[in-house]
Amino acid sequence: MLTRYLLPASAGAALLLLASLASAQAPVLINLTPAANAVAAPRSGGVVASFSQPLTPASATALKVFSSQRGGLRGGGAATVVGANLGFFPMAYDFRPGETVQLTVTRAAASAGGALATARVQQFTTAVGGTGTGSFAPGTEVAVGAQPNSLVVGDVDNDGDLDLLTGNRGAATVSVRLNNGRGTYAAGFEVAVAANVRGLLLGDVDGDGDLDLLAANDTGNTVSIRLNNGSGTFGPGPEVPAGFSPQGLALGDLDGDGDLDLVATNRDVDSVSVRLNNGLGDFKLRRGVLVGDGPQALALGDVDGDGDLDLVTTNLLASTASVRFNNGSGTFAGGQEVPTGGQPLGLALGDVDGDGDLDLLAVSYLFNGIVSVRMNNGSGQFSGTQSVAVDSYPPTVVLGDVDHDGDLDLLTANSGNSTASVRLNNGNGIFSGGSDVAVGNATTAPSTPYAVALADVDGDLDLDLLTANATTAGTVSVRLNGGSGPLATAPGRAPATLTAYPNPATGRVTLVLPPAAATAELHDALGRVVRTAPATNGAALLDVGGLAPGLYVVRAAGQAARLLVE
Repeated sequence: MLTRYLLPASAGAALLLLASLASAQAPVLINLTPAANAVAAPRSGGVVASFSQPLTPASATALKVFSSQRGGLRGGGAATVVGANLGFFPMAYDFRPGETVQLTVTRAAASAGGALATARVQQFTTAVGGTGTGSFAPGTEVAVGAQPNSLVVGDVDNDGDLDLLTGNRGAATVSVRLNNGRGTYAAGFEVAVAANVRGLLLGDVDGDGDLDLLAANDTGNTVSIRLNNGSGTFGPGPEVPAGFSPQGLALGDLDGDGDLDLVATNRDVDSVSVRLNNGLGDFKLRRGVLVGDGPQALALGDVDGDGDLDLVTTNLLASTASVRFNNGSGTFAGGQEVPTGGQPLGLALGDVDGDGDLDLLAVSYLFNGIVSVRMNNGSGQFSGTQSVAVDSYPPTVVLGDVDHDGDLDLLTANSGNSTASVRLNNGNGIFSGGSDVAVGNATTAPSTPYAVALADVDGDLDLDLLTANATTAGTVSVRLNGGSGPLATAPGRAPATLTAYPNPATGRVTLVLPPAAATAELHDALGRVVRTAPATNGAALLDVGGLAPGLYVVRAAGQAARLLVE
């Protein structure tokens, strides 16, 4: 006989209240700085997650920050816990100008009452500096392998400047060319990969603080993984199975566990391969996502604003872009087929109109050389008809702030006439003006530029232009922004002498400064200067009274130190 036990209404209400209070003790993420999809985040600013409850010390491992151009997983994968705040500051060196930084707040963030219910993944772009105006002077040609059709830039040898790598379709190799700190490339070597390289990436897939190499191999149906030893030497590595004819590649934390997962487009079977990382660069779990006809380029970004990374592809044969939404665990469904110009190849995602969401740009290879701009309504629905004219046969498009005005401009490589097109943004996502920059060597055969990249290769804080020229005797054209100004060298790092005490502090703080310091600055999590103090005989007094409690950074003569204000 089944006996039913009924609680009085008042007791039931009390139990519900207790359950509610218990659940309320688990932390809720209430703010994350910088904002998602920011296009000019401070390079020296912090990444700070603020919660509704004080966090446990073990939550220090819950914030993972990945640089795309230098250092990979920053800070050894740990952050600083202060009460209800979890923060990482780029102490050893700033983020690179114009680079994309990815971050994850994992479910390891916990209070005494429980763990964070849902991970949060987002990305931002850092601010540029310097004097560049988006005008690129004639420059140098760097010899690489045969038929380079992909190009990436990053600090692979950990010396503070940005090296270049090309995927060489005609040689089954990746060329690595090392930077001397002034944007000049001489020494280098070749890394063997599988046949017919189409896509190329750098990213810290094993979480050891350096940039590893990934190459999509069209005829081999694999992605070659080559792990970096930290000094730019890439050892033998696995061939990760993909679908048929992998083309585009992207890395991002698809399942919110704090490592970089891999996606690749498969041209011949109209799908995207999803390979989840175990944190060590071992990609085992296989998933497939159906997209449009003939997928080529691929990008990851949170297009619907729900805190995970969605995927977008260009589809050559369908003349569309496919949008597929992530459910937070790396499973993709739904979405939209976005009409673009005819036969789109290249793809870029970025907030071009300044409204905080990611817009879509697809470049059409054959049809009159156009870039289709499609604006996001904030929910991952794209519309619009803007077509930006560029030069002939453009396979690739990138976004970056080349004129230092705080918005994202567009650039294409144009394989039909040995140029790169620069089109400047008016801040509202309308592109015009600019120039068509000659690349390659005009005295020889056409250079056929196929891939384009933007990065500060000469250390002057603005974005320079590089193209991979897909000829048999392959080259990379390097064009410096702003012409022939003084070139910086990679900064050395002085011995750390900057200290602050007491720390934590509530009032006046004594600073011991590096010998070269004339003043000290206190920066908040957004990189803003909130206090200054003059140096006297290698020391300074800093008053922190009246400041909001939290994490700050003291900076002086190129050095930095954390300061906790209570």
